[in-house]
Amino acid sequence: MTDPRKAGWDVVAAVCAPFGQDGQALAEQLEAWGARARPCGDGETLAAAVRDAALTVLLVTDDALEAHAAPLAEGLREQPSWSDLPIIVFSAQANSGGSLEQWAFLRQFANLTVLARPSPANVLRAAFDAACRARAWQFTVREQMQTLSAAAALLEQRVLERTAELYAEVETRKRVESALNESRKLEAIGRLTGGVAHDFNNLLQVIQGSTTLLPLVEPGGERFQRALHAIQRAASRGAKLTHQLLAFGRRQALAGGVLDLARQLEEMRDLLQQSLREQIPLTLDIEAGLWLADADLTQLEVALLNLAVNAKDAMPRGGAVTIGACNLTLPSPKVPDTELRGEFVWLTVADTGPGMAPEVAAQAFDPFFTTKPVGAGTGLGLSQVYGFARQSGGTAWIDSSPDGTTVSILLPRSRASEAQGKVEAGEPAGMVTVAGARVLLVEDDPEVADATLTLLDNLGCKATLARDAQEALRQPLDRFDLLFSDVVMPGALDGIGLARQVRELRPAMPILLASGYVVAPERLQGLSISVLAKPYTQEELRKALGRLL
Repeated sequence: MTDPRKAGWDVVAAVCAPFGQDGQALAEQLEAWGARARPCGDGETLAAAVRDAALTVLLVTDDALEAHAAPLAEGLREQPSWSDLPIIVFSAQANSGGSLEQWAFLRQFANLTVLARPSPANVLRAAFDAACRARAWQFTVREQMQTLSAAAALLEQRVLERTAELYAEVETRKRVESALNESRKLEAIGRLTGGVAHDFNNLLQVIQGSTTLLPLVEPGGERFQRALHAIQRAASRGAKLTHQLLAFGRRQALAGGVLDLARQLEEMRDLLQQSLREQIPLTLDIEAGLWLADADLTQLEVALLNLAVNAKDAMPRGGAVTIGACNLTLPSPKVPDTELRGEFVWLTVADTGPGMAPEVAAQAFDPFFTTKPVGAGTGLGLSQVYGFARQSGGTAWIDSSPDGTTVSILLPRSRASEAQGKVEAGEPAGMVTVAGARVLLVEDDPEVADATLTLLDNLGCKATLARDAQEALRQPLDRFDLLFSDVVMPGALDGIGLARQVRELRPAMPILLASGYVVAPERLQGLSISVLAKPYTQEELRKALGRLL
């Protein structure tokens, strides 16, 4: 180790020899060797010198050490972590070995060198130089610790600065992503409104042209019938379009029920095969012991038909379609990340077509997004599938590759019995007459009310009209067999609120709600009421009333 004097460090030697001429002699000798002597005449001065981090070495006689042992030990205990001050002790009994008590006393001071008193100058010089070199090591460690401490502080500051930068970058990214999401939403809304306007304008054109023609032709003639049928077809297409939109927006009141999917798929096999054409064979792959599902049968059939038609269009030169169904418990590595948990029925429709490009698959569920030519599709088929799955309590996703496309639908498992599933799946119950039924009709739109009263009259029902929920509640409910109400109405109570109050007043009274748009379909859960989707035909109304009566 380099001598501290050569390294530019000031060598300070504390001398505590208060008796006789030892102190002065040692100080003169040290100054001759280039050190600065610091005399310590009492314990307080000695402890202060030891606490000074600049001190290089302490020289002390054994009698002074014994006199000031306590303040010296206290000062040494207060040294910084890098310091172990060298101490040279001059002992009159060093040559004779000293007593055990004396050496036990000396051993409490760690970095200790004991010299005979008096000691030759060359021996003292060697001990002094060794002490200086040891102290130089400690000063080097001190500087390195200071350097490391400064580097750690700088690193911590850099980490804090970089963390702040990262937080700022994350916030900026969030703002950019939020703006991008808003932009995509606006684009989707623009595509949605444009598609709705286009399709409905076409339907309105058919209706407008046909209603213009009707007064000009002979009633009951061929042209009259063609115009009338055109109006009916346009109304039916418009109803289907709104149902698909509501399913996508999850604003349609689904008639949840217990579905035996294995049986339903077998019953739909012929219909699905007809939708696919003969050159595209259909295979059903249904797991044994498939659970019952909780979903709307009509919407399930529409979803499967939409997927069958899409598969057919994707394979103009032929191919194959496989519809699979199996039980699945989430979470599962088979399914992409989803927040869903529990037991589900996993329904898949797979084709062997050329697949979708990634950017097409990412937008496939968007309403009115289609790659088909104008007039070949509405772009609502897959959006209906997704909306149906989500509103049923499940989800849907697409896996596509050059070897084919698979659309997956998860539907929640039903806890009902298998026998109940067969009843609710739609087995025929025979014709039920509704003639003579006393119906309380609640409808705020005058034109809709007049049309509905006419339908009820044609069915032989005795209908009483109430313009809102409050007027309906003022009626003597025990005089009616059934409540038939619109869902969306002005006033404090809508149709769902009215149904709840009627349930409290007459728990056994059948209730039928007509729904064109439901703000919160989940409010219907637990009410045990039937919902008839608008627009409806007279036959659909008759069936709904018949089931309730």
